[in-house]
Amino acid sequence: MGVIRPAPLALLFLAFSAQAEESHAFRQALGDAEIDWSAGTVRARAGAAGDIRMPGPNAARPGAERRARAAAKEKLRAALRDLGRGARLDVESALARASLSRIEYQSNGGVVLWLVARFSDLAPAKAAAVSLRVASMPFSLAPTVVAGGKTARLGMATYRPAASCPKDAVAARRDGQGRLALPERDARLVDSLAGAAVVIYLDRPQP
Repeated sequence: MGVIRPAPLALLFLAFSAQAEESHAFRQALGDAEIDWSAGTVRARAGAAGDIRMPGPNAARPGAERRARAAAKEKLRAALRDLGRGARLDVESALARASLSRIEYQSNGGVVLWLVARFSDLAPAKAAAVSLRVASMPFSLAPTVVAGGKTARLGMATYRPAASCPKDAVAARRDGQGRLALPERDARLVDSLAGAAVVIYLDRPQP
């Protein structure tokens, strides 16, 4: 009996589905916005109807876009303030740099759009020289690391699946206080991680 081999198209579909599921695992709702912890972004969607007093849809769209953008910005502002609770973040600067990732124009002059703010615009943070690998942990913008009696708070963290983890990533584990404990031999890294932008690779994402 011959061996039945999956069709290439079926394999492609399975790979795409697995990738989509993995990507979704690194996204989290926050109020009326969504955080993409892998990309380091916060996205908000808003829409506005066209003004029926305008002579036509084309004339109504600019006003609808302004109103939709203002609504999306308010959603982002609330989400960023919640995200940065307990941290010194420049929310207004991040909002000023927020970009339009998608826009849909309705036939009646209405507009729906998506506005995106980036972690990197919330606070200045140099890229860390090393990345971390953790079995599982809740997503956090600025986790605390500890080793050898030293403690430091990261500037910001983004998260990736462990499948793409580099070989030189430093293994860490969550201690009883929710901090990321590094091996004692890596205590020298704590000072360099303070205020830095760090990529954390997770075996199992934990919202």
